[in-house]
Amino acid sequence: MLDLSWGEIALIGAVAVIFIGPKEIPGALRTMGKFLGKARAMAREFQNNVDDMVREAELDEVKNKVQAATGLASGGIAGVIRNTIDPKGDIQKALTPPENLATAFTEPAPAPAASPAPAAPTPPATAAAIENAAAPAPVAAPPAAKTT
Repeated sequence: MLDLSWGEIALIGAVAVIFIGPKEIPGALRTMGKFLGKARAMAREFQNNVDDMVREAELDEVKNKVQAATGLASGGIAGVIRNTIDPKGDIQKALTPPENLATAFTEPAPAPAASPAPAAPTPPATAAAIENAAAPAPVAAPPAAKTT
């Protein structure tokens, strides 16, 4: 990590013995170890948080792609079913109550449209008219065949 050779480590040890002193070196090394442990823990936590954010971003992206593919973003499954059953909205319009229910029941109903006047009564049928209507029409005879 720091790329130190054995010679450089020995030089650092000699300088520490001179400046810190042989009695204080174990306490200094212990303090240095605790500091490095805390630094590594903070680096590990930071890396885990970054990884979590990347995973969440990827999950959100995948979730949006799945929703777009299944049509969930534009109304969900209920919207897909509604569009399949009633694409023009005729059923929805038929089942929607009037906008103003208070006036729907208090106002009088419109007058029905004028119907055509009844036709003049027909005279009762006579027995002769009934017999003529029930009798079959006479059938014409086929033309005579020519002999030559």
